[in-house]
Amino acid sequence: MLEQDVLDEIFGLAAILVVGLLTAPAIGRTLRECSVIRRGGYSPVNTNSEDGPGLYEDEDGEANEESIKAYSDMRPRIALWLSVLVGLGATVATRVLTFSHNESLKGGNRSTLLSDVVSWADLASWTLVLVQCACLPIRNHYLAKFRQAVLGLLSSLSLAISLAVRHGFDAIASLSEPGRDQQEKVVGMLCLVQLAAAVATCCAFAAFPRRPDVYDRDRLVDQQHTLSLLSLFSYSWNSMVFDIAKERQMQIGDMPSPDFATRSRNLESKFEARRGKGGPLWWQLIRAYANELALQWILTLVIAFLSLFPQVVLYNFLSRIETRQDYTSTDPALFVWVLGLLLSQLLQVGVSNWLRWITASRLEIPVGSLVQSLVFSKALKQHETAAPGHKEDKGEANGKRGRDATQEGVGSKDRKAGRGGGKEKETRQSVINHMKLDSARVTIFCMYNNNFPMALFKLAFAGGFLVRLMGWTPVLSGLGAAALMVPLSTLMSKKYSSLHFSLMKYRDGKAHLLTEALQGMRQIRYSALEQHWEDKILASRNEELRQYWRVAIWQCLLVFIVNMGPLLLASVAFSVYVWENGTHIRASVIFTSLGLFDQLDEAVALLPLLQMYLVEAWTSAVRLEKYFNQADKAPVSKRGDSVSFGDATVAWPKVEDAEKAQPDATEQAREAHSMLRDITLDFPSGELSVITGKTGSGKSLLLAAILGEVELLAGTVRVPTPPPADNASPRHITESDWIIPQLKAFVSQTPWIEGGTVKENIVFGLPFVEERYRKVLHACALEKDIGLLVDGDQTEVGPKGVTLSGGQRWRTALARALYSRAGIIILDDVLSAVDAHVGRLIVDEALTGELAQGRTRILATHHAELVLPRASYLVRLCEGALESVECLSPPQATTAIPAADGAEAAGSSLASGAASPRAQNGHNGHSAMEKKDKKTSSQDEEQREFGRVKWKVYKAYYKASGGALSWIFGIAILLLGHFLSVARAWSLKELSQQATTEATPLPSSIAYTAAASQIYISAPDFTAGQGSGRGIAFWMAAYVTIYFLISLVQVLRVMTFFFVGMKAARVLFQQMTHAILRAPLRWIDTVPAGRILNRFTSDTFTVDRRLANQTFTFLRSVLFLAIIIGTSLSVSFYVIFFGVLLFTLYAHIARAYIDAAREVKRINSISHSPIYDQFSSVLSGLSTIRAFGRTQFYMDRMYDLIDNSSKATWALQLCNRWMGIRMGMLGAVFVSIVANAVALGGVDAALAGFSLAFALRYTNALTSLLQAMTSVELGFNACERVLEYAEIETEPEEGKDAPAAWPSEGRIEVENLTVAYAKDLPPVLKNLNFTIEAGERIGIVGRTGAGKSSLAAVLFRLLDPREGSVRIDNLDISTLRLTQLRKRLAIIPQDPFLFSGTLRSNLDMEGLLDDYDLQASLQRVHLVEPTGDPDRPTTYPVAAAAANEIPIVTTDHDHPTTTTTTTPSSPKTDKTNIFTDLSTPVSTGGANLSQGQRQLVCLARALLTRPKIVVLDEATSAVDRGTDSAIQASLRKEFAAAGCTVLVIAHRLSTVADFDRLLVLDKGRVAEIGSPRELLEAGMAKAAGNKEEEVGGSGSGSSTTTEGGEGENMEEEEEEKDGTGAFWELVQKSAEKDKLIEMILGEKTRGE
Repeated sequence: MLEQDVLDEIFGLAAILVVGLLTAPAIGRTLRECSVIRRGGYSPVNTNSEDGPGLYEDEDGEANEESIKAYSDMRPRIALWLSVLVGLGATVATRVLTFSHNESLKGGNRSTLLSDVVSWADLASWTLVLVQCACLPIRNHYLAKFRQAVLGLLSSLSLAISLAVRHGFDAIASLSEPGRDQQEKVVGMLCLVQLAAAVATCCAFAAFPRRPDVYDRDRLVDQQHTLSLLSLFSYSWNSMVFDIAKERQMQIGDMPSPDFATRSRNLESKFEARRGKGGPLWWQLIRAYANELALQWILTLVIAFLSLFPQVVLYNFLSRIETRQDYTSTDPALFVWVLGLLLSQLLQVGVSNWLRWITASRLEIPVGSLVQSLVFSKALKQHETAAPGHKEDKGEANGKRGRDATQEGVGSKDRKAGRGGGKEKETRQSVINHMKLDSARVTIFCMYNNNFPMALFKLAFAGGFLVRLMGWTPVLSGLGAAALMVPLSTLMSKKYSSLHFSLMKYRDGKAHLLTEALQGMRQIRYSALEQHWEDKILASRNEELRQYWRVAIWQCLLVFIVNMGPLLLASVAFSVYVWENGTHIRASVIFTSLGLFDQLDEAVALLPLLQMYLVEAWTSAVRLEKYFNQADKAPVSKRGDSVSFGDATVAWPKVEDAEKAQPDATEQAREAHSMLRDITLDFPSGELSVITGKTGSGKSLLLAAILGEVELLAGTVRVPTPPPADNASPRHITESDWIIPQLKAFVSQTPWIEGGTVKENIVFGLPFVEERYRKVLHACALEKDIGLLVDGDQTEVGPKGVTLSGGQRWRTALARALYSRAGIIILDDVLSAVDAHVGRLIVDEALTGELAQGRTRILATHHAELVLPRASYLVRLCEGALESVECLSPPQATTAIPAADGAEAAGSSLASGAASPRAQNGHNGHSAMEKKDKKTSSQDEEQREFGRVKWKVYKAYYKASGGALSWIFGIAILLLGHFLSVARAWSLKELSQQATTEATPLPSSIAYTAAASQIYISAPDFTAGQGSGRGIAFWMAAYVTIYFLISLVQVLRVMTFFFVGMKAARVLFQQMTHAILRAPLRWIDTVPAGRILNRFTSDTFTVDRRLANQTFTFLRSVLFLAIIIGTSLSVSFYVIFFGVLLFTLYAHIARAYIDAAREVKRINSISHSPIYDQFSSVLSGLSTIRAFGRTQFYMDRMYDLIDNSSKATWALQLCNRWMGIRMGMLGAVFVSIVANAVALGGVDAALAGFSLAFALRYTNALTSLLQAMTSVELGFNACERVLEYAEIETEPEEGKDAPAAWPSEGRIEVENLTVAYAKDLPPVLKNLNFTIEAGERIGIVGRTGAGKSSLAAVLFRLLDPREGSVRIDNLDISTLRLTQLRKRLAIIPQDPFLFSGTLRSNLDMEGLLDDYDLQASLQRVHLVEPTGDPDRPTTYPVAAAAANEIPIVTTDHDHPTTTTTTTPSSPKTDKTNIFTDLSTPVSTGGANLSQGQRQLVCLARALLTRPKIVVLDEATSAVDRGTDSAIQASLRKEFAAAGCTVLVIAHRLSTVADFDRLLVLDKGRVAEIGSPRELLEAGMAKAAGNKEEEVGGSGSGSSTTTEGGEGENMEEEEEEKDGTGAFWELVQKSAEKDKLIEMILGEKTRGE
């Protein structure tokens, strides 16, 4: 055995050299330390001398004292010393024994110098390992110690390999072969002890931790780079996840934070640094992740190579058994092959899991985070675009009417308008799709791209081995036959891809409908359109499912064609092989070749899947690249000392401009309504400026120009340049340094409020200064409101601020601007949503008070009369042009007294009245914050189930899928497939039995895998003793036929899965849609739209595509395991015993895994919603965020949300690898145990082969079963989430039908009405009693928060009474069906919503009316001017008289300023009026229209329904005063003619001054009701009486309805007040006081 001796000498010398080289660094470092020469690079960092020595810090984070104390390497040190000493002792003993007898273990070859050196190699190696052990650093030098432990691990591993190669075979032989003397057995035993000690040493070195735990911003960083290599190799560093899952429900905060390399901010900065080299996005991504992709492909190559090892090992193992059949002694070579089988499987398991972990941790998670970060970062740099899934800001400034493509074509009748609408819709939808869909597609391709090299490598390796076994002719013949399918499969793949793209379009359309329905839910409820929208959504869903069925059919056909390749390959190759060899066919060759063909099958089956993912990823990469290449928002303004315009022409940006790298300067397509031309202005610094004009005249566009949110087409805009953001918000700011003159703040027309507390929305990231905060609350009249909120200023406002009223949201946004450090405050009509006296208070305290001094305030408003006395600059706009500019002279204190007295009195009364709540709130501010922290998890976070998925979920899915028949058919198909797989293997067994003269044919030992799913061959030898007498040709034909039938059954099985899954998905989606559309509005308002959309998109996708397949896979695994157990009766006792043992271990692992994975999967499911919610929220308030300079803050917040999602995915993947490595290793050990039993048992080759085949099949089947069980439970988590929303409480659908003509009169009776928003909240309406007669016009007035809108909600049963009733025409509305009630009434809400489509579709949703009616309705609300109407000059000047009203008010205050008015020409209006064309596109929410225009379209829509009862809830609040007057005159005429009962909720008292009666509400009660004249006279009389009492000295007991009484606590005496004078109080506080008195009393006087 000279060759073996040479090999031993080579390994011995190599071992001592490797160990010596690896020991040198340890010795060198120790010598340097002894010489007190330290080297840098790994010394601990002392970040703070107070913390003491030893604090560790690296890029991942910083250790703290607790983690330093917790760090310990005592256990691995002890284990290391013990194993090294044992190994060294065994080596010395071995050397003494062999030296004393003067002979070699290898049989006494002549000794040479080399052999003598090698004989001491083990002792020398162990000594060097002992030196490494002794040189390990003791304390603190964590990384140096870890590096040395890695070198020690490599040293001991080299020693172990050397021992195994040189002594392993001889040691096993000395123990197993009879006739060996005692000396040899002892030496063999000592060699095995050395080997075991070397392995133990490896484990001990691998058990040294790398560093102490480190923390990033006080959050534990993932411990992948913290713990030992042993925990790294076993994927057990996440043990805390398993521990928590056992004890309680897991939270996102329980998971460690990502390390430095996985944090999204670092990923983006690193990518951006490399991005400058250019190239398409896909190439940039490949270049950025080249190292990771290379490692992925290298590991793929290793796996492809290792996958052949079990075949080779098994073939040789069985061959050795066949050769030993003539004698009974055990062949030592068998144990070598057993060891080879074990090592090959362990390596395959280890490398496979490593590949999957590398793919997940270095590609899937980082690439997904990177793409999402890039999309959000790009969105922050573009013009404001509302994202789907969130209700867009509807103000003129936030709506961005002209920015969309719809705007460029509105008003024109060419095709461009239609294209514009589509483009706008597509753009809005694609922004969120980039974040959600495209990032996912790119990520999925990262996961599966290695399938391509896997196919090539397997083709090369398996094909080469096949050639060796069968020869060139059969293999080439088979490959040639299989190649015939390639062109056909390519053509079908193209068709499949096109169908899949069509499917994505249907999904986008469905998602658009869903987002729009969620945004317009309030309008849907008011108009009873639930069924209309349900039909609309389900129609879109059915189209999607029909397309999905087409995709499924083509997928099955494609799979069938792809599977025909392997079928032809195996069939032709076997046929040629049989034809060439005749009867000289060995079963081992047949079944080994079958296993190799299975390898080729897998390689080919992966290609269609890869092609699909490649096409999807390519498409998404192109879409993303197009998005990233869009032009960023260009700077509009230049640096200046003040805000000024010089001949500036500005326009809303268009989608087309963003898509061009250089926007085209030609603007012929733009219409006048989207532009401001030739503006020259110079706003005075530190003063109040007012912008006024008709609805749609361009006020918001002018404000947006100051903010830079427009396109500058000509001229210049100059704005002071703000300082760098870092200097804007230090931790402590003195009062004198608070205001920074160059900073801007913005309050949009519809305020942007984000989720959080009231306080957080006001402070907005600045340091909290108590005194300033209180002043701001007082100036914005928020003190009383906050005092009435449940948790004060710590009350969660909910998404979009839904828990606040409209006025409260407005004032909160104003408070945010006032509290800010901005020296320039831009305000867009902040006075529309507040009543008159609150408006006066805001003007006096917020706009002109102490907090406003020195600030430049620019206000666009329709309520100019309120602010003109205090303004210094007046700008009038008309039809997109400058009408007039005036420099005003603000009055002195004497002239301001009449206006200020009332406001100051109101302010003082509010201050005094709110003193108690304010003091109370200030006192318990900290406790309020604590309450907030406690309740956030239950109210603000998404709820999820705990523990196992409930049985009711499985039952609901079973019921939705069609019940027993579908499942029985599916199970029958599964049984048929298993039967055919058995028959296929049996036919090959018969073939080999007929063709060979050997006594024992070999059963199948390989598991068969077809397509992407495993079909394991089970070939129990049921007919071992039965000869069939049939020939080779028969069994070959049987094999081909059965193989073909297997492919057909597989297609049928997949079709069954699709059918069952689609049926269930259709039913569940319908149930969820039905429930969501009928959920209480409060639920819709408080649940973020992104959260609901997540159920409709990602969860529904799981139910659609995965759930049925996962369920049937689980059933298939159960059936297959039952078949294997049925065959186990013919297997030896040992196999059954170890099978039971293996099952027990598997069950233990599976239980721990499922407990942890279930919780992690649920967290992972909800971790994406906050990203989409934040994305939508930020996009809708982008102009506000940019104005405040807060873009980086929200970018940082998005980084944190993306990292939260990443760590949830990270934990889930880690759990999978934890299970996979353990399952695979137990399976490998089980196969080795069975092989050892075969080797020791002396069984024949047939039984040995069958036993090993069983072991392989059992392991795979059980692993497959447990994985399927886990997948089913995790998949049903999505079904559970869908069912959760399908089973929410809905509005009642029962009730009786209303009479056909109801309401015929319109009489409303309210009795003892008490209403609250929720059972646990105080009532908002208290004991209301009043009657409204048929045909009356009733004005509902009162302070902000008095309950006016709540009363309207009660009429439509959006709120249910706690007590009392509402009767309409003697019919209690609580007894009617909701749809019947709401369809018979009409409401124009304060916050109008238009659906995407055209103007026509919004006015007439059912398409029943002709264009004449629609145009007439638009004329009635003055959106369209009548053509050829001779009365036009006398009827319509009121609409243009907004400017003329201003001097009337200022004259009342003795203001010297006069106003110059220019009359806009009528013809130009018609040309630019977008409402003349009923085909005008309308974007979602009416975002391309102004707030006032949306209100008027909703009003026109209500007029078309001709209802008997109409409610107008601030329906014209955003319309200029002149248009409002004209509209009211028109409505009086229309409604009077129809005999309608009209209820108008108004802040402008002049709107309802001529109504029949007024209903005055105060704090949820009826203060008084009567005609305006009666109420006014009663109030004036009472005020006069009170004044006399005050003169007589008894004024201290003043009336409860005067200003001084408003701030009183809500005690019992308040409930008994009569409320007389409440209307007079409102009139007194109104800026229109004199005008109102003249309107109410003057008309009556003239009439008398």
